[in-house]
Amino acid sequence: MNQLLILLIIIYTTIVVSLVWARFNFFRIQSVKSHVSSVIYDPAVAIQIVMTYYFLFTNDLGEIVPVYFGIILYLTGIAFFWWAIVTAKKLDFAFSGKVGEIVTTGPFRLVRHPFYVSYILIWLSSSLLFNSIYLWTTLGYLVAFYLTSAKSEEKVILSSEYSREYQEYSQQVGMFLPRIIQWKR
Repeated sequence: MNQLLILLIIIYTTIVVSLVWARFNFFRIQSVKSHVSSVIYDPAVAIQIVMTYYFLFTNDLGEIVPVYFGIILYLTGIAFFWWAIVTAKKLDFAFSGKVGEIVTTGPFRLVRHPFYVSYILIWLSSSLLFNSIYLWTTLGYLVAFYLTSAKSEEKVILSSEYSREYQEYSQQVGMFLPRIIQWKR
C-alpha cells in the first residue's frame, strides 16, 4: 500500500468518524418525521461509506492529479463540516419541525446550509475518485435529499417568528453556493 493511499484512508476514516459522531451527538432527532427521514437517509450514506472503503482497499488509485484533487475535496468538506459544528454548537436534525436560533456567522455567512455543502463535497470526492455507478447514484439521491431537507427546513423557519430575519439572510446568502455578487459589494 503506498503512502498516498494510506493518507487517503486516514482522511476518509477521520471523515466517517466525524460524521457518525455528529449524527449521534450533535444533531438532535425529535420528531417521527425526522426518524422516518433518517431511515431513508442513513442507508444511502452507508452505501457511500462502504463502497468508498471497498474501492479504497481494492482499486489502484490511478493518476496522481485526481487523487490529490480528491484529497483536497475531502479536506475541504471535513474542514467546512467542523467549522459549521463549532459555529452552530447544536442543531435539530432536518425535518424536526423545530426552529432554533438562526446562525449567520462562520460558514453560515457563506452558505445557508454548510453541513449539506460539506457532505456533498465529501460524497462528490468519492464519486470522482472511483467513478462508480453506486457512488454516483447515491450522490444524486443524497443531493436531492439535501435539497429537499433544506427547502423543508426553510419553510419551517419562514413560518416562525424568525421569518423576517431569515428572509433578509436568505437574500444575502446562497443555499448551497456563495452569492459572489454579494461579495463584490
